[in-house]
Amino acid sequence: MLLLALLLVGVYNDTLILFFTALWRQGLAAAGLRQQTEALQHGLGNNLSARFLPAAATYSGLYVGLCLLLLRLLLPTLAQWHLALRLYLGALVLFVAMVVLSKLTGAAWAYGISRDFLDFVVSPLPVAGLYVLFRTGYGLPASD
Repeated sequence: MLLLALLLVGVYNDTLILFFTALWRQGLAAAGLRQQTEALQHGLGNNLSARFLPAAATYSGLYVGLCLLLLRLLLPTLAQWHLALRLYLGALVLFVAMVVLSKLTGAAWAYGISRDFLDFVVSPLPVAGLYVLFRTGYGLPASD
């Protein structure tokens, strides 16, 4: 069931992002924060982000959450799943650091690299790679 949900979220990503965009814009307008969010969005520059940031973050969180749930079901040990959680958290920290550095330096190319990295993380490739890696025994305690 999770695999199907992951597949559907991936196939209908544009539709979901449009839905989240409408939802976020309505919520922010109701809270009186829409102008501040739009200013942040435009502050990134038109060439940097075409998607509404809160909607893209919501979609990414949903997709990664489904990936982590699927890994929890597939991985044989809780220790391996905790390692997968730390790897995903490390990827998030790396992405945020790349975005902040690109913003501070004004390097649009660096932001492009961070977006490519995020596109990789929010895909089925890390799930498949981690599954294969962990099924070979990586992340298990060494036996004497």
